[in-house]
Amino acid sequence: MTDNEKHIVEAFKRYYKKSPRNSYSLLVIKDRFHDTYNFYLEEVDGATYSHGLGSIAFDALVEYKDTLRKLLDNKLKIEYRGF
Repeated sequence: MTDNEKHIVEAFKRYYKKSPRNSYSLLVIKDRFHDTYNFYLEEVDGATYSHGLGSIAFDALVEYKDTLRKLLDNKLKIEYRGF
């Protein structure tokens, strides 16, 4: 596991707390200006909070896929955006 992948998974575990009144989704933003995939955990608890989890460079595609698989094991809705 790479440092970026480890950081993203640890941040996810820190912010994701199953609760009946909170809902969560995973947001992946493809940032073409910095050539990175940015990961966020969106938490809805009356208001929406975005927790930045970290980023992975475009050229680290295997690392991106592995990280995404680990995060999707939690059965969260995922949303992709690009800019």
